Amino acid sequence: MDSPPALQEDNDALLADIVARCGPAAVVPAAETARRALNLRGDTFAALPLLRPANTAEVTFMVRFANEAGRSLIPVGGSTGLVEALRPATGREWYLSLERMRRIERIEPDSRIAVVEAGVVVQALQEAAAERDLLFAMDLGSRGSATIGGLISTNAGGERVLRFGMMRQQVLGLEVVTAQGEVLDLMAEVVKNNAGYDLKQLFIGSEGTLGIVTRAVIRLRPAFAGHHCAMLGLDLAHVPSALARLEKGLGGTLSACELMWPEFLDIMTEGPSAPHRRPLQTRSEAYLLIEAEGGDPESDQKRFTQVLEDMLEQEVIRDATVARSLAEREALWAIRNDIPALSRSLASAAGFDVSVPISAMAEYVSELRATLQRKWPQSHLVVFGHVADNNLHVVVSIGPDTRAQKKLIADDVYAGIVARKGSISAEHGIGLQKREALHSRLPEPVMSLMRQLKGLLDPKGILNPGKVV
Repeated sequence: MDSPPALQEDNDALLADIVARCGPAAVVPAAETARRALNLRGDTFAALPLLRPANTAEVTFMVRFANEAGRSLIPVGGSTGLVEALRPATGREWYLSLERMRRIERIEPDSRIAVVEAGVVVQALQEAAAERDLLFAMDLGSRGSATIGGLISTNAGGERVLRFGMMRQQVLGLEVVTAQGEVLDLMAEVVKNNAGYDLKQLFIGSEGTLGIVTRAVIRLRPAFAGHHCAMLGLDLAHVPSALARLEKGLGGTLSACELMWPEFLDIMTEGPSAPHRRPLQTRSEAYLLIEAEGGDPESDQKRFTQVLEDMLEQEVIRDATVARSLAEREALWAIRNDIPALSRSLASAAGFDVSVPISAMAEYVSELRATLQRKWPQSHLVVFGHVADNNLHVVVSIGPDTRAQKKLIADDVYAGIVARKGSISAEHGIGLQKREALHSRLPEPVMSLMRQLKGLLDPKGILNPGKVV
């Protein structure tokens, strides 16, 4: 969205004032911002100025300045979202990135916490924690670019939600700059804290519409001594019972359980250009990638093997391959996390991030496939996700018209979700893309309360305008 000449001249003068206060590194011109990659499809940012504060004081100044100048701010994390959260809605926005705020201020092994700025990249925190024999439990394929602030903004999930919960469960405290440019010190460093309303929860998952998270106190755990990984082939009808058997049999060590329909595995492992080797030769209706993590590698391995052998003997699963080395474990996870390969295979596709009760997943996907085939016989449906926490990633392609027909496709995807008491957004938020769907599917009293919260915390509507509510 290009700015009209008059607005551009006004922007130039205003941005010059920010540079005078915060230095030249604090502002990226709109033309340069527009050359930045935005997502895996090759889209770029809108041609809007990008503000880059170096600390909380500069965030506060920029928010107050935007307020006075009649501008709005779109907070930017690692740009790995899927719901058009960074698309401008008015043309009077500026981007605000915390990419210069990447300090890991301290890690305390005894308290098992990390105090970090919101621009810290997930992988950087994982590695810093590992150096102290600690674990930052959140993990996801975009770990090399996703930021802590972005995970907080969307209440991200990832691969270990089964065991450790969503990002909400990893946050002990926050520092937040409000829409009025005030700093809220909510930086508690303890797990139990019932001193009044838990205000930090308002900002976790709010997609930057209620405040800008600048710092966080993150909960860490002891690092695991062993990791035991396998891919299983099974019937769809056996997925719920297989998950229950794994959770019980592995004694609480099951950290991840990823479900893939055959189309996903075929794309990743079949054909001359397939990027990965097929781990199972037996074809099944579904595939589970599981990982158990514990403190006693030898006994954990014996239990892991025994549980799988029992499940094979009792025909809960049809086939299994167990990773015998770090390289084999990484190869299995590479299949699940190679989203660029999926994007290349389905050049024109629409992706959805939804939650469905585990018992209804097979029926939901079957029903959706039939609906899509009836409307678009040439359609392709690829489904995978974090089955243990209800999250499915649904990818639909109907050919060159996919983007033009995305709203109609979305209606079909969401219809089965709502009917089964699921959620139209599992871990990527609402943004602009799902706003209409959210409003049409939540009860009016719920939407009314959301609008009231937005009006109270951001009366001028300067934070990520047009998103969510």
